[in-house]
Amino acid sequence: MSAATRRRQPLAGLPILIKDLQADIEGCPTRSGSRLFQHHVATQDSELIRRYRQAGLIFAGKTTTPEFGLYPYTESRLSGATRNPWDTSRTCGGSSGGSAAAVASGMVAIAHGGDGGGSIRIPASNCGLFGLKPSRGRSPCGPHTSELWQGYASEHALTRSVRDSAAMLDILCQGFDAGDAYHCPPPATSFLASLQQPVGKLRIAFTRQPFLGGTLHADGEAALSHSLHLLHGLGHEVEEAHPPLGSADEMCHAMLVMICGELACLIRNSQRLCGRRADFRLMEADSWTLARYGELLSAGEFAWMRDFALRQGRIMQAFHQRYDVLVTPVLNQPPAAIGALATSRFEQCLSTLLLGHLGWDWTLKLSRLVPEHSRKLMEYIGWTIPFNMSGQPAMSVPLFWNEAKLPIGTQMVAAYGKEALLLQLAAQLEQAQPWFQRRPPLSQG
Repeated sequence: MSAATRRRQPLAGLPILIKDLQADIEGCPTRSGSRLFQHHVATQDSELIRRYRQAGLIFAGKTTTPEFGLYPYTESRLSGATRNPWDTSRTCGGSSGGSAAAVASGMVAIAHGGDGGGSIRIPASNCGLFGLKPSRGRSPCGPHTSELWQGYASEHALTRSVRDSAAMLDILCQGFDAGDAYHCPPPATSFLASLQQPVGKLRIAFTRQPFLGGTLHADGEAALSHSLHLLHGLGHEVEEAHPPLGSADEMCHAMLVMICGELACLIRNSQRLCGRRADFRLMEADSWTLARYGELLSAGEFAWMRDFALRQGRIMQAFHQRYDVLVTPVLNQPPAAIGALATSRFEQCLSTLLLGHLGWDWTLKLSRLVPEHSRKLMEYIGWTIPFNMSGQPAMSVPLFWNEAKLPIGTQMVAAYGKEALLLQLAAQLEQAQPWFQRRPPLSQG
């Protein structure tokens, strides 16, 4: 390979892993973490994979995801539980949990991921990695869809270094995919080259008030304080300010409506998507329950969700007129124990009986099971979802480990299209407090 080609394609020849959701590799299975798609083989590359091929990346395998990427933990009936290399009794997060575990354990340097509610940032935080969710419209969605999860979801990668994330992001910026619903204009210079530019003094806001409710654990508070101290020491102007986003109740309800509506649509389209009709016996009880709940939602609720989410983008656009970056925790809690976030076995059996065998969808109107469990997960997440709604870039930076030697990430958010600013800030932090050599105990022997 010539020097000129290597400059254009700095990651050529690098083996990476691909999350087993959305990103189709021609001739390979795309199982989406589900028995419903267990035998589905992609007939063509997705646009993202096509761009990866052009960049010379080598696909070394697929990584696990919860069924349809629905949960902030990676435990499925298809693949079992994917564990955190820092403590195998705990979750690696989700939904890009398999990718995070692979990079954290040293299997590969880079793995693909997707983020529809925190699914890159959450596992990055849990596994001590760098994880950036790009702006809406930065990653291509074709050829089968024009947007992912009503525009909430973007695809990118989990990496050890900021440099690798910037190089991977440059691969996405190879022109507008004409069928996509959104397009984020490319930067004037490459993201990789932008790392050579000084970040300058930034106006940084921070908040300790979870957007989705719940209570911030002391470890999250300590991680946030540590990050703010670093930022202040680097010369940035730091002050407390909470953006006037929608209430926790509205946030949680909008996310639930989006997920359930999208899942109901997937079930309706299952014959076209994977060549077989959906059946409750081929899906996990919780997923089938969310899909049936989605069929009970009204068109008015779904339209409200879209309107509410887009309004968050306008609110944050105004907020960023004063502040360059918003700093928050990533999660309300440290990495959860395996199984701790799932519904109980009794609840799953009851749902299978009522909604599967009997088809009594009407019982969902009498029960608070779906919204109550959804609220439990939202209060665990706490922080990431608003920026999927707003469509702006957000990253998890690995700057803190608790007394149990578990990583606790810090989230940093910039205005729409300002990934270069986040990457420059992350590179500054990476230089001030290097994290690259921190490895889980199991990866050191």
